Amino acid sequence: MSLKNTTTAWGWPARTLHWLMAIIIIGLLIVGTYMADLDLFDPNRYSLTQTHKSFGFVAFVLAVLRVGWRFANPSTPALPAAMPAWQKLASHASHYALYVLIFAMPLTGWLMASSSPLNDEGAYPTRIANKVFGLFEMPDPFPTGSEDLSEFFGEAHEIAASLMMLILLVHVAAALKHHFIDKDTILRRMIRG
Repeated sequence: MSLKNTTTAWGWPARTLHWLMAIIIIGLLIVGTYMADLDLFDPNRYSLTQTHKSFGFVAFVLAVLRVGWRFANPSTPALPAAMPAWQKLASHASHYALYVLIFAMPLTGWLMASSSPLNDEGAYPTRIANKVFGLFEMPDPFPTGSEDLSEFFGEAHEIAASLMMLILLVHVAAALKHHFIDKDTILRRMIRG
């Protein structure tokens, strides 16, 4: 198994980060969508929110690692020569959009939670609410909270989630099309290198 990416294959760190992030992000999208339908003071929502925030932090750290690995390892497998120019452009655009969203989602979620008046002293056990897996506390840039800011970041988080779902569907559909219809190596090299 190759460590580094080449012009024909992804190295194992890039593949591992890709699939680990895919699992976490899809899980966060499913749980986030479910949580949004629960009553604000439902105890299940509170515990799900804490877990959601913790895994959101993990997704952010993995995104930083992934971008760092990409800069340290700039070689990438080339797209198939027979692939039409518009598909190559769409592929690059969707990958850039995914990179933007993997940072936008956890940042807007953190800012939404930090700016929420429910995060203020006495509203919830804040020393617990801002801890990642109960281990360490997240910084709180809005200690007094603001309903307006929380709504703004909440909308941004929701829009980012919707865009993420849409682009992920297109991303998966394109990978399956390349594998089953075009019969090229696009999907195989992200699975086996």
